[in-house]
Amino acid sequence: MDRGHHLRLIRPRREAKRSGAVGPGVVTSSGPGYGPPSRRDRRRAETITEIKAAARAQLAESGPAGISLRGIARQLGMTATAVHYYFPGHQALLDALIVDGYTSLTEALRGTYESTGGLPAHDRWLAVCRVHRAWALERPSEYLLLYGHTGSAATSAGPAAVHRAMSGVVGVLFALMHDALAAGEVDTEGLDRLVPARLRSELADWRASTEDLADIPDGALAGCMIGYAQLHGAITLELIGRAPPQLADRDALFDLQMNHISGSLGAPPPPW
Repeated sequence: MDRGHHLRLIRPRREAKRSGAVGPGVVTSSGPGYGPPSRRDRRRAETITEIKAAARAQLAESGPAGISLRGIARQLGMTATAVHYYFPGHQALLDALIVDGYTSLTEALRGTYESTGGLPAHDRWLAVCRVHRAWALERPSEYLLLYGHTGSAATSAGPAAVHRAMSGVVGVLFALMHDALAAGEVDTEGLDRLVPARLRSELADWRASTEDLADIPDGALAGCMIGYAQLHGAITLELIGRAPPQLADRDALFDLQMNHISGSLGAPPPPW
């Protein structure tokens, strides 16, 4: 076993671990005993892919509010009723795009995490953060759908499929914290002293409701939230053009910010 934490999907404890539930625009995979997908299933999958591609183009041009099912129908030569058959409404289509986005981002992060098992925890964190940023720069409109805009797309009241997809991204970040704790790179006692008493019960609720957090102390768990906010904040500021124009070396700036997050947890200073 490498020095990294075993990566698993992070799910809320209260969510039943069931499979087979699908939402609008989700194509089920054929399994053992079912044989290859039928021609009808293949055509359905192709149509859903075409609708999503058209929606992503609208998203890139006009943001979430600019996605129009009627416009997609006209572009694809379909009736509006036919598009509504696959996606009953605007939010259903947004949810499908959000699930796809989180799934793609998770695959990128997990691939980097698993391929860097021999690195020190700090270097592994930096490698994963760089891939996170690269994904966002390649797909800015999708990233802002997940983490930007008004935040109305991926809300806490969203469907279970969105939360399962999002948990994949969060799971990689929690695994990185496990690595740092195991390597002794986190000043748990110092961080715990900084956590206000009124926040401890809320951290305890978060820990109790989420798998794989039982062994993360209060200070380190708060550090997860701080690092999560700073990671997305740095990327979002760059995407929306709010970083100071004088700081033109964005790669170096991002690495500095991510190194600062790691260093603030009590890790030995990185070789900047």
